[in-house]
Amino acid sequence: MKITSLLFAFLFIINSTFAQDMKLKYDIEIKSDDPEMQYILQLSKGSSLTIYAKDDKSRVEMVMGQLMKNTTILDNGKKKGLQLIDGMVGKQAAIIEGSDFEGFNAEEEDVKFEYLDETKTILGYKCKKAVALVDNQEMIYWYTNELKVSDVYLREYSKLGLQGVPLEYSINSSEASMKFVATEVKTNIDEKGLFDLKIPEGYTKKSFEEVSSMINF
Repeated sequence: MKITSLLFAFLFIINSTFAQDMKLKYDIEIKSDDPEMQYILQLSKGSSLTIYAKDDKSRVEMVMGQLMKNTTILDNGKKKGLQLIDGMVGKQAAIIEGSDFEGFNAEEEDVKFEYLDETKTILGYKCKKAVALVDNQEMIYWYTNELKVSDVYLREYSKLGLQGVPLEYSINSSEASMKFVATEVKTNIDEKGLFDLKIPEGYTKKSFEEVSSMINF
């Protein structure tokens, strides 16, 4: 499995309603013993995931070290979004609307979680452990019920149905292991410009399909 496929296949926002603004940032640790992946692993050092949510709007920023920054902005009220990538392929942008936007809200297959009695504290929040099988890969989650999340939908990695907000999660594949660990939680955000759907200066407009194909390498 390609490293970007690992990154984008297993991210999500919980599908439930909440009354708070939210900023949630994770550091991403990627490891592999595969010699062919070592160069990519070096370039991916410093990777992070930052999620912003307010009302029916969301913004997800995935920074993959020196490889690429991918930003997805969705506005459920307008049924429109914006995809931005900045990296080895240059600065590319795509408007997300119509069937492409609806694809973000498509129903996912049910994911069955095993909820365990283990607990630990992350950033001052009590977290419980859950294990799930996603695409034949075991994922381990540490989630909290002390935060509530927005009813926003973020691509194919949303709507898994976990009973809380994950502050740590990990996956092991045959090629690599990945761990997402929350480093910042804010329940008040300055939304100025965060959810703007206008293509920024310096970006080349492409179709959504073209931009999506650039993410997988």
